[in-house]
Parts: sequence; C-alpha cells; structure tokens
Amino acid sequence: MSEKLVFSTNGGKQKTNKKKQKQFEKSDGPCKMRLETKGRGGKSVTVLFNLPFEPQESKRLMKEIQGKLGCGATFKEGRIEIRGDMREKIEAVFAEKSLKIVRAGG
Repeated sequence: MSEKLVFSTNGGKQKTNKKKQKQFEKSDGPCKMRLETKGRGGKSVTVLFNLPFEPQESKRLMKEIQGKLGCGATFKEGRIEIRGDMREKIEAVFAEKSLKIVRAGG
C-alpha cells in the first residue's frame, strides 16, 4: 500500500456558515403595500414595506393583522409578508388604527 495521506482531521480550511444579518431600519415615510406573485409559484402575497416602526412594533402589528384577517404572515428583512390578496382588508385595519398606508405598484 502507498504511504499517501487520504484523510486528516488536522487544520485545513474550515468552512464557516455565517449569514450576515441585515439591520432593520425604521422608515420616515408612510407604510407601503404591494401585491407580489413573482417567484412564489403563482400564489399572491401582500407585502408591507417601508415600515415606520421598530421591529417589535412591526411584529406586534403583524400578529394583530393575522388575528383580524385569519391569514398567515411572516416578518422577513424588515417587511411583513401576508398570504393572499388582502390589500382592501389591510387598508381597513390601518384606517381603524389611524395609520397611513400607500399602495405601491398598482
């Protein structure tokens, strides 16, 4: 047999899987809302972005919207993504809370 080293646990290049987390930045303007279907298998998702709240307040608002509309939602990269076309209903929720929301992209 040959004297070649086949495997070693010493040193070598170690891969690290560190994801850079984006910092959530609070916006100055009104909250914006758009409907997205691209890259989602034809399913529609209502996205709230440009949020003028802190992350904890945004998550609290997301939970409130989920409860009132009975739909699924997630908080990703400073945006709230709500399953389905819920634009009119979300506008009603924002009107109840006296918050301004603007439709973006149609």
